[in-house]
Amino acid sequence: MVQQLTSERPATDTGQGDAEPVPAWFVNTVFGNLPRSDQRRCAKSYLRALLTSPGRKTVRAMAGSTTDLQALQQFVNQSPWDWRPARRALTRLAAEWMNPRATVLELALVPKYGEQIVGVHRRPTPTGGSVNCQVALGMFLTEQDRSLPVDWQLYLNRAWGEDEQHRRRARIPADVRRRPLEDLALDLLDRSPEPRRGRTPPVILDLRGTGDTARAAAGLMERGTGFLLSLGAEEQRRANVLKPPVRGPLVTLASPARLDLRGAAGAGRFRLLAEWSPARDRPRKVWLTNLLDGASNDLLALLRLKGTSGAALKAVDEDYGMGDFTGRSYPGWHHHMTLVSAAYAVDTLELCDQDDGDPGDPGFIGRLPRE
Repeated sequence: MVQQLTSERPATDTGQGDAEPVPAWFVNTVFGNLPRSDQRRCAKSYLRALLTSPGRKTVRAMAGSTTDLQALQQFVNQSPWDWRPARRALTRLAAEWMNPRATVLELALVPKYGEQIVGVHRRPTPTGGSVNCQVALGMFLTEQDRSLPVDWQLYLNRAWGEDEQHRRRARIPADVRRRPLEDLALDLLDRSPEPRRGRTPPVILDLRGTGDTARAAAGLMERGTGFLLSLGAEEQRRANVLKPPVRGPLVTLASPARLDLRGAAGAGRFRLLAEWSPARDRPRKVWLTNLLDGASNDLLALLRLKGTSGAALKAVDEDYGMGDFTGRSYPGWHHHMTLVSAAYAVDTLELCDQDDGDPGDPGFIGRLPRE
């Protein structure tokens, strides 16, 4: 579970004469689709506030980092700008600056107080209790040492997905309805731009037993995507996962054979892999994969990328304000998450030390990635 904010990012003095933390070329590249110059200025101001304000990242809490609190409130919560072009641009930029080895889909449970914030509902916890939270699914482009979130989905339970009073209050679009988590994951992948040079990295998805992995596998097989999907406890029982005769960090439980996983594209050909913890007498995770030719060490290296994206998710929450959105609107949540992801990209890709450019120049398209 993603925890509440536990650490504070140190404030940065951005007074006259200090380096601007948000390159103008970055704003132009990611938010150039915004039709008005005042919107682009608001995007830059919000990014600057996310990067330099200590503590919580609500608009009101970031008031000390901006001269126009009302404009930022309007920009995030009421303005009708489309967040999807910005996320596509961020994905393309990340693919140029990184060499993603996997696309990791991270599930985040974000605790919230009250019931009026969009998407908030009570959800059971593994310990038998329940928590008031939002459930978000993020798409992270991940390489060995860094991971960058580029797109998000917000899960809507029955109340937010079907109750018209909730929907009107949160300004949820008519075509957005309650859908299972595995469908949201597939939508994230479908919205992603074509990979650079035609390379499609494998997908790593852990729904923590809350989704239908077989249904996710079927969708990924239809898309021709390589994947590693964790099995929930019930899915492990259906797949007849047994304790293997040997123990190692990653053990093949089933060879490339047809496994009886309902709905998975007519069963298909898969491997089952068990990830063991030295202190436990049962697998920590069991993964389903269609990567039949990969050696165990190669697959284990891929699974380690899950730790990289998990660390990025924690940083996005604790240091960049993922969980600090308190607005009631669905567009407002997506605006905030787009700006949070962009702020994290500025730091993660170390863009603040790059030469700037004039975003007003129609020929300006941003800087090339470093070698």
